[in-house]
Amino acid sequence: MRIRVKFSKCGNVKYVGHLDTMRLFQRAIKVAQLPVAYSQGFSPHSLVYFALPLAVGMQSEGEYMEIVMKDAISALDVKEKLERVMVQGIKVLDVFEVEEKTPSLMSLVQGADYKLVLKVLEQPRLTAATLEDKLATSNELIVLKKGKKGIAPLDIKPLVLESRFSDREDLIDIDLKVFAGSSKNLNPDLFIKALVGESPYELEVVRKELYTEGKDGFMPLYTVGRVE
Repeated sequence: MRIRVKFSKCGNVKYVGHLDTMRLFQRAIKVAQLPVAYSQGFSPHSLVYFALPLAVGMQSEGEYMEIVMKDAISALDVKEKLERVMVQGIKVLDVFEVEEKTPSLMSLVQGADYKLVLKVLEQPRLTAATLEDKLATSNELIVLKKGKKGIAPLDIKPLVLESRFSDREDLIDIDLKVFAGSSKNLNPDLFIKALVGESPYELEVVRKELYTEGKDGFMPLYTVGRVE
């Protein structure tokens, strides 16, 4: 059976990289004595999969992982056992079984919501209206992105699905929905660089949710293939 786990990653644990987060959960699953399945071969490993790597320094309220179980176990038991052994900063939010034919987590991810808090460090500072107007009136937003073939220009505007800007004292709050996943992906930091340009800034980012695209639009991952 397949068990999907939604969790948050906040506080100092945001500085733990993706590979170490994977190892953390693998150890937690072992300590919790969950009946996880293992791969075959000379170097068997637990069948634990994650949706989309989270950048170091970024917090999240909507991360997902999946555990393949060799024996049946209730979602409630998994949640309770993981909560007993989980480290500070990671909270198990939801646990549920998914149908066997449901696509893998990584293949499902096609969009993401982010909450950005931007502080521009120069005066006169940019405002929410300034950034919103630049996004609305620009035919393209070009940034330099490093890839496998080196650094190349990228127009990020087609990757932005929704955005809302608001001023708060000396900060700008931004709600952002973008394409995310293996085929099309926009890092929020690139979005800010495209709008702010050379202006120095500080940025805090929280990933709120991950989505897949269906016939009726984008659906959060906790709705996909869920067994009630």
